Amino acid sequence: MTDPKDKLLQAYNKMVDDLHAAVEKAEETLSPTIDEMLQNAEKLSKKAYALTQDEAKNISDHLKRDIASARKYMHVDGKEFKEWLNFDIQQVEDRFADFLSKAADKTWIDFRALEILGKKNSIYKTGEICSAGTLRCLDCGQQMKFTKNSHIPPCPKCHHTKFERVVK
Repeated sequence: MTDPKDKLLQAYNKMVDDLHAAVEKAEETLSPTIDEMLQNAEKLSKKAYALTQDEAKNISDHLKRDIASARKYMHVDGKEFKEWLNFDIQQVEDRFADFLSKAADKTWIDFRALEILGKKNSIYKTGEICSAGTLRCLDCGQQMKFTKNSHIPPCPKCHHTKFERVVK
């Protein structure tokens, strides 16, 4: 039997793929809101991975948080996506880097809603899923770098469970 954490990570990756496909489709037609695209990706992943409503909602919330974080950093601070990731972009899976940069650039319709969500959910916790980038332990300051979508482990230094995204 597969590990339940693997199922959730696969579902997160599926939501990323589905949202990416929806963003591309939106370029050709009238643009749906990011929330509508995420709801569609959530439904597809829920069915494909037999997720509960809560599991699908949590994954969707994690993805919204990551998009809000990227968008805030890129547009408010005028930084590049590479700097937001805080390490060499070549280490990131190409499909996710491409998706997140497109999503951050093309979701201006719901920027305000994501900005509010980003403020509310800016703390990352052990067991959640996050996108590529760097997290810093809120207790000891230890940094953890992720090169792909991953489950967040406890801090390797102090074993605490709350983190923030590092942006330069």
